[in-house]
Amino acid sequence: MWRFIVGLLATVGTLTLLGIGGCAAFLATGSFSTTKPLPQNVVLSLDLRDVPSETTGGGLLGGELFGGKRDILETVQLLWQAADDPRVVGMFVEIGDESAGLGRVQELRQAIAHFRGKGKFAIGFAESLGSGGTHFSDYYLASALEQIWLQPSGGFAVAGLAIETPFLKDGLDRLGVRVEGGKRWEYKSAPDSFTDTAYPPPARENLQQLLDSLYGQFVSDVARERHLEPAKVRQLIDSVPFDSEKAKQERLVDRIGYRNDALDEVTTRAGKNRTLAALAEYANDPARPRPRGDTVALVRISGAIMSGSPSRGPLDDDNVATSDDVVDALDQAASAKEVKAIVLRIDSPGGTYPAADAIADAVGRARSAGKPVIVSMGDVAASGGYMAAMRGDVIVAQPTTITASIGVFGIWPVAHGLLTSLGINVDRLSVGTNAGMYSVFQPPTTAQRAAISRQLDEIYADFTRQVGEARKLEGNRLDAAARGRVFSGIDAKKMGLIDELGGLQLALNIAKAKAGIDESRQIELRTYPPESDRWQKIVDRLLRLAGIDAQGPTVRAPREVRDTLARFGIVARPGNVRLPPLPPLWR
Repeated sequence: MWRFIVGLLATVGTLTLLGIGGCAAFLATGSFSTTKPLPQNVVLSLDLRDVPSETTGGGLLGGELFGGKRDILETVQLLWQAADDPRVVGMFVEIGDESAGLGRVQELRQAIAHFRGKGKFAIGFAESLGSGGTHFSDYYLASALEQIWLQPSGGFAVAGLAIETPFLKDGLDRLGVRVEGGKRWEYKSAPDSFTDTAYPPPARENLQQLLDSLYGQFVSDVARERHLEPAKVRQLIDSVPFDSEKAKQERLVDRIGYRNDALDEVTTRAGKNRTLAALAEYANDPARPRPRGDTVALVRISGAIMSGSPSRGPLDDDNVATSDDVVDALDQAASAKEVKAIVLRIDSPGGTYPAADAIADAVGRARSAGKPVIVSMGDVAASGGYMAAMRGDVIVAQPTTITASIGVFGIWPVAHGLLTSLGINVDRLSVGTNAGMYSVFQPPTTAQRAAISRQLDEIYADFTRQVGEARKLEGNRLDAAARGRVFSGIDAKKMGLIDELGGLQLALNIAKAKAGIDESRQIELRTYPPESDRWQKIVDRLLRLAGIDAQGPTVRAPREVRDTLARFGIVARPGNVRLPPLPPLWR
């Protein structure tokens, strides 16, 4: 009886969530949205106080089930379309996300520059560029606009860039915890936080070089946009904080006022009959120009790269990219006759070596099938993220993209000293010389440490061999680009690790050229896997929440759940249950 009640509650809960999901999907398709097109004289309203993320992700409650926000690529595509839409005369942008990744900021800066290049105005408003924080990203984005408004009480405190790393070794030593493992080589700084008490000299040198490159780009771009000398920009940044009036006097902003004052300026520029349209309204406008033409596939890698299927609940965030999913998407795109080229978008700090290697192999197979693969890098494409990219026909990165980190590490904690201090003895029975080699209770033997070191050497040798072959780097050039170093996109291009500096639009233009598509022709950018596959995964997660193992449209379920489903009129068969037909969006 108890098992029946559990099955009943689980099933009712699942069916309720599926019902909610169906309504949400119906809403997401725009079934209730107006079919009335926007009028002439539209000003696009963009709220960038929370810069769009690389993917909408966010799990069921965070975005997949209820529509969520548009990601950075969708946002940029809409801005490029608005630039060519004669009804759109300008944009009004609210600024305020000081933590946005610089790669995404540069995507938006390039889209704004294209928009302004069509003779359209771009006015921005910031409530504050002071009051704590560094305000590096939000001001970098604001500087691309034609006019910056700053609230009188907002102040200016754009303070530069800093990296802060807590080093835990002394604290772990006091606890009696030792970190075992190793890295290849000296510039691979990720494990240093656990194995050192401060930045080792090679890591300090490399990270400072990265900061200098990123900051140099900021200074150069801001100086150009604000018509200041680079030395003056550096001097002003070093003298913050100061008030809004001084920021205006120094030409860092254009006008002082409140949001309504900035909107009055928008009305003056656009005319009294202007319509302020949010990005979502413009996206749903039936009269918006929608590209139609040859198909280019878009495959995404966002988050840590892992093997197999991620171990997460149905409500968890999508913060990993599994090799199975990415390889399947690449294979689908490569085999689709209508797809002329593939753009592989990567925003990943790395992951497991076999998973990244599997994706690199899939990229190579797609190219062998005759489909050009153009890589577009986001905020970061490092370590395994770079490995996934290295076999692309052309690799495009933003100047601020953090990339390379060609190296490997493997570490784990051993609490033998802590346990001993607590009077806890862990005994071991084993078969095999290296059994228990990665134990958290007892340290590895000298022979086991040597075996681990050999494995790190082998992985590093294979990684660098593949990079050398893919990027045609040998000897000293390869060594100078590897050993765990990280680079900005600008420096990575100098090292021969990437080909071009730019964003998604440049990657698409290169894809067209590689596929033999005339540059004047429009293209349709189609996401792989298709949106319907994403919804099917959502359904599968909901079924797992109820203890049901989904296998396509047929699910194997416990007997109690099958019986309960039958009571709701759902067809039950011995050993499985077939769900009712799903809405078209889910097929």
